[in-house]
Amino acid sequence: MIPTRHRDEIIADFEAQALPLERQIYFVCLNMMGNREDAEDCAQEAMLKAFGAFSRFEGRSKFSTWLYSIATNVCLDALRKRKEALSLDMMRESGWEVPDGAPEAYERLEEKERRRLLKAALLELPPDFRAALILIDMQGLSYQQAAEALALPLGTVKSRVSRARNMVMKILSRQPELFSHTSRHMGERRENHES
Repeated sequence: MIPTRHRDEIIADFEAQALPLERQIYFVCLNMMGNREDAEDCAQEAMLKAFGAFSRFEGRSKFSTWLYSIATNVCLDALRKRKEALSLDMMRESGWEVPDGAPEAYERLEEKERRRLLKAALLELPPDFRAALILIDMQGLSYQQAAEALALPLGTVKSRVSRARNMVMKILSRQPELFSHTSRHMGERRENHES
């Protein structure tokens, strides 16, 4: 049995490293799972698994990378178990309000619809592609960090992200009235297109 003082130190150390990342882990899970309830369950399970394995964390990668790895794997396992197709209805946001009919209100509605369609497009991706894209483009991990988190070769991660971006762009192109001006992939930097 672990002495109380040592156990308390482990708990404090884990909390100091994990709690600042709790929100990011939840958003990884939300983007992977597509709804709040499943995301909360997966984020909680990821934190519990991470705490259970914390004494074996050797620091070979950043703690955040290790935690993203656990969260992503929990979500992938949950998606495999689910076996039913994710419904786009899960992403439907409740009620749209147009406060005063001003042009800004319509712009806000269009932006809200773009976000909803982007979330729905993410859910159409194969889970492995979705995981890579979320870690790179939404969580800001480097390709190397994502490769470590997913336990995949760097080239595989780059390929999955590229293919996922192309799939998302193809899905979004179904709505040309909302995405016709989109000429860059998510996550691409402006300087790549400027001379």
